[in-house]
Amino acid sequence: MVWAGISEHHRTPLYHVRGNLNALVYRDQILRPHVLPMLRQIGPHAVLHDDNAPPHRARLVDAFLQQVQINRMDWPANSLDMNPIEHAWDMLGRRVRENHAPPANLQQLLVLFQQEWQAIPQADLANIVHSMRGRCNECRQNRGGYTHY
Repeated sequence: MVWAGISEHHRTPLYHVRGNLNALVYRDQILRPHVLPMLRQIGPHAVLHDDNAPPHRARLVDAFLQQVQINRMDWPANSLDMNPIEHAWDMLGRRVRENHAPPANLQQLLVLFQQEWQAIPQADLANIVHSMRGRCNECRQNRGGYTHY
C-alpha cells in the first residue's frame, strides 16, 4: 500500500505503508510527518480531505486533528468515494504501465511509483483538485448517482 496527499500547489512524498494501516500508523507515520507540514504550508484555511476508512475516522485520529487544529471535510457514512486522490492514483498507475516494463518484484514497483509520482506535473494534480467543486455539484444534481468524473 502506498499513500500520498495532493493539493493545488503541493504534494506529499509517496509513502510506502508497510503492513496494515491502522489509526496509530495513520497518525504517526502519515498525518504527523506528511499531512501536517503540507497543510501548514497551505495555510489556516486548509481542509483535510480523507475518506471514511476506519483508520481515518478513529477516535485517536479525531483527537489528534483537534489537538493540532486541522479542519477535515466530513463525508456521509455511505457516500461515494469522490476523493480526488483516486484520480491521482489512476494517473500514477497509467504512467507506470505506459513508461515501464512490468516490474519483477515489489521493490521495483515501489521505485517506479516513486519516479512517476515525482514526474506527474503539479498542474495535473491541481486540475484534479479544481474538479472537486464540479464533482460535488454533479453528484448533488444526480442525487448521489453516477458522475462523469
